[in-house]
Amino acid sequence: MRHIKKFDEYLEIVEKCLVVLIFSALIVLIVYNILSRNLFKSSFQTVLELSPALVLWLALLGSTLALKKQRHIKMEIFLRFCSEKMIAVAVFTSSIFGVAVMGVLFLASFEFVKNEIDIFGLWGWVSIIFPIFFAICCFRYFIRMMDNLPAFKHQKTGRKTR
Repeated sequence: MRHIKKFDEYLEIVEKCLVVLIFSALIVLIVYNILSRNLFKSSFQTVLELSPALVLWLALLGSTLALKKQRHIKMEIFLRFCSEKMIAVAVFTSSIFGVAVMGVLFLASFEFVKNEIDIFGLWGWVSIIFPIFFAICCFRYFIRMMDNLPAFKHQKTGRKTR
């Protein structure tokens, strides 16, 4: 498990670097396009087509980072009134559900990417973020599930486990 967590730390660093790089590129491209449109009366269609793709990449990479830090949208208002045992069961169950759903979507996203490439050619490769996103989310839910497994066993049996 230690190696998996170390890999997750490196993955987080790569994600953060990509977010900074993509956000910087987005700002530079948009400012360049605005200045060229206002100063030289010419706009670049490629920048207008690339900008939504960069925003998509930012949103999905940001979502994976939010999942890592457990700062994503959660429905935990009911958990505040539950016992520790119920919270452990709920977190473990939601983690299993997250692994299953993200795993299925990961597999389905390959067909989506293939269709996008067939339809849009080179521009279709922009959608490669979907399998990346679902794989990272599946991985993060798996880590959460494994982290919660000792607590879940402890709550289930009433004994502490190491």
